[in-house]
Amino acid sequence: MTSFIDKTISALKQRLAENDGLITVQSEEGSISQVQFRFRPPLTEQDICSFEKDIGYELPFDYRQFLKICNGCDLFSHPEYGGEAYLFGLRDIHEQSYEEPGEGFLKLGYFYGDNIVIDLNKVKVGDLNYLLVKDAIDHFYEARELHMNFELWLDRYIMCGGASFWNWHVYGADRYYQSKCQSE
Repeated sequence: MTSFIDKTISALKQRLAENDGLITVQSEEGSISQVQFRFRPPLTEQDICSFEKDIGYELPFDYRQFLKICNGCDLFSHPEYGGEAYLFGLRDIHEQSYEEPGEGFLKLGYFYGDNIVIDLNKVKVGDLNYLLVKDAIDHFYEARELHMNFELWLDRYIMCGGASFWNWHVYGADRYYQSKCQSE
């Protein structure tokens, strides 16, 4: 099995290089902004194997490929105000996955109140749809399936300009306008 993580990140880095480190994205309701990305240095195979030994699980192939490119990153951050979308580095994952240690779940990152989570038990049995999402204050057992793996999730997240696409089905027209009226 091959991973297209490298193509996804290489294309993103190329777009950033061509635009002085910023990308223009169009968000909900026509909002346009300039965003930046920060990539942490990659890990070695030895670093990844050591982490796997510590947690007692193997990481999925596509996520391992990501770690060899960058050990976490900040995504779609405003140049002045920052952002709330980041993938943790391996050291941060240990600290962030505290709810139920040893259960086989790892928080990969934080995205506007949601955590993206790997279900390592699914990975262990070869299930390619191992990615979950949960509210940041929920426990792992409250997470819902995303029906995808890490490389599909990352590719789609970048393609949709940093929007929480995994929640789009929740907000049909009725709920969207209802929540909008309540917030105004």
